Amino acid sequence: MTQTTSRQYLGDTKGDVLEEAPVFRPSEEEFSDTLKYIESIRLKAEPYGLCRIIPPPSWQPPCLIKEKSIWEYSKFVAEIQQFDRSPAQSEMGKEPGLEFTLKRFKKHADDFIQHYFFSKDVGHVNCKREELSVESIEGEYRKIVENPSGKLEVLYGDLDTATFGSGFPIASNTGESCNKYIRSSWNLNNAPKLPGSLLSFESDKNSSVSVPHLRIGMCFSSLYWKIEEHHLYSISYLHVGSPKIWYGVPERYSFKFETLMKKYFPDLLGKPSKLHGVITRLSPFVFKSKGVPVYRIIQYPREFVLVFPGAYHSTFDCGFNVAEAVTFAPLDWLPHGQNAVALYQSQGRKTSISFDKLLIGAAREAVKAQWELILLKKNTIDNLRWKGYCGKNGILTETLKSRVKQEGMRREYLCSTFQTKRKDKNFNSTSKRECSICYFDLHLSAVHCSCSSDRYLCLNHAKRLCSCTWTEKIFLYKYEINELNMLVEAVEGTLSAVHAWAREDLNLGLRHYTPKEKSFREDEGKKAHKLQDAVTSYGNGLSAVSSIKAEIKARIQQLQCLHERKSKEEMVSTPSLPRVTQDDTSLLLREVMPEDLSSSSSESDDTTDLDLDDGGKGCVLSTLSSRPSPSQPASEREVTLSQRRRPPKRKVTLSELLKDNSSEHGTAKHFKSTSEGLPMSHPASKKRKKK
Repeated sequence: MTQTTSRQYLGDTKGDVLEEAPVFRPSEEEFSDTLKYIESIRLKAEPYGLCRIIPPPSWQPPCLIKEKSIWEYSKFVAEIQQFDRSPAQSEMGKEPGLEFTLKRFKKHADDFIQHYFFSKDVGHVNCKREELSVESIEGEYRKIVENPSGKLEVLYGDLDTATFGSGFPIASNTGESCNKYIRSSWNLNNAPKLPGSLLSFESDKNSSVSVPHLRIGMCFSSLYWKIEEHHLYSISYLHVGSPKIWYGVPERYSFKFETLMKKYFPDLLGKPSKLHGVITRLSPFVFKSKGVPVYRIIQYPREFVLVFPGAYHSTFDCGFNVAEAVTFAPLDWLPHGQNAVALYQSQGRKTSISFDKLLIGAAREAVKAQWELILLKKNTIDNLRWKGYCGKNGILTETLKSRVKQEGMRREYLCSTFQTKRKDKNFNSTSKRECSICYFDLHLSAVHCSCSSDRYLCLNHAKRLCSCTWTEKIFLYKYEINELNMLVEAVEGTLSAVHAWAREDLNLGLRHYTPKEKSFREDEGKKAHKLQDAVTSYGNGLSAVSSIKAEIKARIQQLQCLHERKSKEEMVSTPSLPRVTQDDTSLLLREVMPEDLSSSSSESDDTTDLDLDDGGKGCVLSTLSSRPSPSQPASEREVTLSQRRRPPKRKVTLSELLKDNSSEHGTAKHFKSTSEGLPMSHPASKKRKKK
């Protein structure tokens, strides 16, 4: 990755200086993961509020808006922007305009430049066309904004890609040759739903914040100072056309920025919510002169501009162009989103997304990732990314803990005589529920009364619900506070909380594994059954005890090979079974030994003792528990140890059976010592008696 150092631009008038925002040039490898790359440059770029990203040379996506079907036939209604009044007297002037195709709009934009800059009848700029630079256009734009003289109208288009179409390829409108760009994380159709993006937990696929928009511009068409909804990240890509100039103010100067706006536009004092939308035009040099830093970017085709949360920004176009932009929310957006929710609630402003829904969705996904990391050893990129935001001081943990604490305090002061009821699954299925007074999102809790079926309030405004008695009002909740506290502990990494939440909320058990792992285990199980049959056949020529010993040794050796193979392939290991106890081992022997041997040895009272370490016992238990009983039908052979409640008729001593089993004389020694523990009716016991 290379970064261009900041440079300065000298304006055409008054000698004002604007510093340029940083420019980044990612390598091929860095460019492969959008969110990871943005995270890597965030600390360097966020202090400027915005930055420019130039893709590597291999980035050559097809521009679908150039296709004849869109360029010549797709129509849209252009908006009119007016520059005929003083900026202190008017908000952004716009009116519905005429209907255009992209081809006709480009011709209109080119004719405007020709008429404005080169017509002999208009004395704005006297220069040749090849001498018309970006700086010349920018200087003229500043004059128009600061000192409008006469009426000037320009056109622009703001189009939803869900209806007009995207400039990036999508699966439905391209061939296999575009698969690379269809799946690319830099394709803005994919950005909101990328792994690690919180908007992936937004169920409404057509939400305004997750659908890219096309911005069609001409010379002087502008996007006036604004801040993204919910203080989200935004990223813009210039598909084709003339450069676009950006101005940005970092979030840390937003309060000073708003103070100046209210000074120049007194009408905004009674409309604070308008400061967080598209607001009035004001020259960036005015802010610069008042001590508010403004950073500048010139964006060219095939380049991205990234705007950080809470940064005010504005743009204007140097000629015809088409750009596409979308908002998204990586995990580091959470504190910004939480602040935006509090601000919106204080202003009584509607929200377009449910912050609590995104937060809880992220926490649940993080618990799932930790469960897979701890128990299944799935060290995937996504799981490791989620883990990085957890822990005691993780950004997800801190935000969740703060929100749960706030929710607990609000519930604590709620009237205790309320009826309580857990929300059903359909509470938010049709639309996002909001407080009828302050529009606060009601994903976690709400207050309701049967006297007004469609009226819900947040806990802050519960007393203003209706005049009914407290006992008739209902407190609705999605999770109990103790459940939310358990979720906090799980995100922090407490193992017991991870297990509990995974089991109770995510329905994940200790035997949960993927189909691929299941297939592998079934294959290995079949191999084990074949080995068992071979051992059984071998045992027909030896004593029953020798057969048992040979089978156990073969099973242990096989399992060791399997474990080594699985660890090399970095596959998830089988969850550990309970520690082998004496009774468990007796039960294993009942499974391994033939029925006649089991029944004939019921007289012995010795305790079974496998002389193995914990790992060896686990291997024996894991292996032998999977062996089917010959007397059972195939459908009933898969019986776990926990289901075998019947105690064994006898317990056989095997403490010496496996002792020193690596010795060359171990077989004779074990056979002798073991035969002493066999009943008198057994052949081995009779031989000992004769001796």
